[in-house]
Amino acid sequence: MGLHISRIEIRNFRNFRHLVIDDFPTHAVIVGENGVGKSNLLTEALENPNNRAAYDQRQAAREDEEHKAHQELMDSLVCIDCGEVPEEESTWEHGRQGQVEWTRRPGGRCWPCHQNREERLEREAEEQLEAARTANAALRPCWACRGSSGGKEGSKLELREKARPDRLECPECVQARAAKDLGPLVLPVPTKRELVAALVSAPDDPWWEERVLHAKLYPARGRRV
Repeated sequence: MGLHISRIEIRNFRNFRHLVIDDFPTHAVIVGENGVGKSNLLTEALENPNNRAAYDQRQAAREDEEHKAHQELMDSLVCIDCGEVPEEESTWEHGRQGQVEWTRRPGGRCWPCHQNREERLEREAEEQLEAARTANAALRPCWACRGSSGGKEGSKLELREKARPDRLECPECVQARAAKDLGPLVLPVPTKRELVAALVSAPDDPWWEERVLHAKLYPARGRRV
């Protein structure tokens, strides 16, 4: 901020015996003939030790207030993980997509802690997915495609958790059935031969219980499998 002079009073300075100017405007132009004292007036206003000392004091107070406000802002942006207090609100950092502007927020994280958290979450998501794939591989396959009941590996619809044991189709086949408006999946009715064989030994059909249940719940006529 520049120096603003609100009042000038000069006594016995060069060609001025006594001069008083009150209500000095913010913007002013001093005009006059040569030798009337224009430069003397400015010299007194700008070089007077009392004027300069007062200005320096006000300027120092403003700078202290600005520094205090800046420090209070920085303290509010402390990293919730490591406790680091930033020097600036925004910085340019190097990420996976190149250089990015990282702006701190209250209750947020510094850039290194943010990166570490993102990497940790990615690892945890990958570990969860691998655990789900292992669990789903132990379940019976999808009725329609005979693939994993958790879905095709790497697909957007692949389950990130263990499928329910009573699941009949993978997510892709469920979506395809819905797109064709086929209604719920109804399994084939057990044949008489299968029913007789089931009296002798337990069937090795992984969908046997659901087929028997569907035979009771749904009429045989008009079935869509």
